[in-house]
Amino acid sequence: YREALEARREVLGARHPNTLSSMGNLAILLKDQGKLDEAEPLYREALEATREVLGVRHPDTLGSMHNLGGVLKNQGKLDEA
Repeated sequence: YREALEARREVLGARHPNTLSSMGNLAILLKDQGKLDEAEPLYREALEATREVLGVRHPDTLGSMHNLGGVLKNQGKLDEA
């Protein structure tokens, strides 16, 4: 996942929808591995980028919000979730 993300950043750019998808996939993998502190920044970056690129109400943006909320909840950061 990391290699795919880096390749997409280089080839497509950091804000391309496919790059954002790879970012989300890596964040999910890290979360599933229990690496919440590594997943959180990726979730935050993905959310910021999808807001900019796709808009606040786009389904992918809403999914990014949900994913970030979930990892924050799992970290015990309920005030931020």
